Amino acid sequence: MTRRNLWTALALVALLAAAGSGQEMLEYAEADGTVRSAPVERVNKEDEKEFSARVVIGGRPRKLDIPSRRVISLRRGDQDAENQWSKRLATGKRLLATGQLATQQTPPVPGAEETFEKIAYSTEKGLPGEEEEYAALPWHNEYALFYLIETRYQMGLLGDKAKLVQALANIEEFKQRSVKKAAIEWDVPADKGTKKGKVFCWGDSRLLPDVLLLEARILAAQGEKEKAIAAFDAVIDRTKKGDAPPQLLNGAIIAKAEFEAAGLPSEQQETIFRSAGSTLAGVARNQPDDFGKQVVTRAANRALLRGADLLRESAEQQKVTWDTPLARYQQLQAGEGQKDSAVRVGAQAGLGACLVEKGQGETAYKALLSVVVGGEAEPEQAALCLYYLGRAAKLFGDEVDRQGGKGDFLRAETERWWGDLKARYPTSRWAERAK
Repeated sequence: MTRRNLWTALALVALLAAAGSGQEMLEYAEADGTVRSAPVERVNKEDEKEFSARVVIGGRPRKLDIPSRRVISLRRGDQDAENQWSKRLATGKRLLATGQLATQQTPPVPGAEETFEKIAYSTEKGLPGEEEEYAALPWHNEYALFYLIETRYQMGLLGDKAKLVQALANIEEFKQRSVKKAAIEWDVPADKGTKKGKVFCWGDSRLLPDVLLLEARILAAQGEKEKAIAAFDAVIDRTKKGDAPPQLLNGAIIAKAEFEAAGLPSEQQETIFRSAGSTLAGVARNQPDDFGKQVVTRAANRALLRGADLLRESAEQQKVTWDTPLARYQQLQAGEGQKDSAVRVGAQAGLGACLVEKGQGETAYKALLSVVVGGEAEPEQAALCLYYLGRAAKLFGDEVDRQGGKGDFLRAETERWWGDLKARYPTSRWAERAK
């Protein structure tokens, strides 16, 4: 998986995590950064500034009023709801999460795209007395159109470039329907082409900033460099000036860095990610609550760590010496790593790898072993550590021999660590190297 695809996948984690059936779930944060979740009985208001809902906390119904910026995830659609459109939204989410994007023709099975498209344009009212079961509401249209954009973006990333064009058209539609009108006339999809029809509007949408970030990502996927950079900058400026979710700002700054860094030499990529990390660190200090400070600071630290990892790649390519990434990992350990365990673990893993390449077996072995035993490493970091532990074990054994001891037992560790690597991460590039 490329770095760009990895961050794209991470940007959809909230959607996929909420893709199962059942009651709608809200994940939100308190001002101090404490993250909570609660089943949602009813959403009363959700615009860019304010969010209000009736939720169940501790088994008791409660009205929750928070700034929209502290809504971490609310992907609407309820498989158990009375309303058929809420059920269909939940079905579409499941299809999107499992990768069933397009409709299968043989046998005919609707995919996520078709499912969301039908909901996005429905204005069905139902017969008197049946509104609860059959009436489509503006928010059904709103969320379905948002999911439809995400679906077509994913289809575009998988190779169907025409879907990216359709997604951009849907984004323009989302903007035009985010007005304070009951409905507007639109070209509604029909069996053959489109037809004129009335569609719901929904006013100021909490989802609009996410839609604008998707627009920037789509332009980047199309290779529209100037338009994509301008779109990323517009989202960044909007989130800095407004009260937008801090994770949206992180996504925009990191995605822009990914786009700008693609194809450049590793050391130039590191410069871009170090700049992104510094920008995020500055923004973090100006967040209005501890939640924002924590979220943005974590993103800043991870951008800096990725920059260090890029320097390690430059050393592998013999473009810089191993002292360069080693010094950067040491800086991260002494700085950001003191408060952020993910940075500490990542820097320790990278430091161990650099020490192996410099031929320092014992020091490297101890550094890498502490990461593996700690169990906090992400899969890529753990795989790297197991690969380099195998190499460090041999170096350490040779050092013991030179000091008059017998290092055979350490050299024997190489196959054990590499066996573990191949068993746990068989498809990683580190397992391939161990062969």
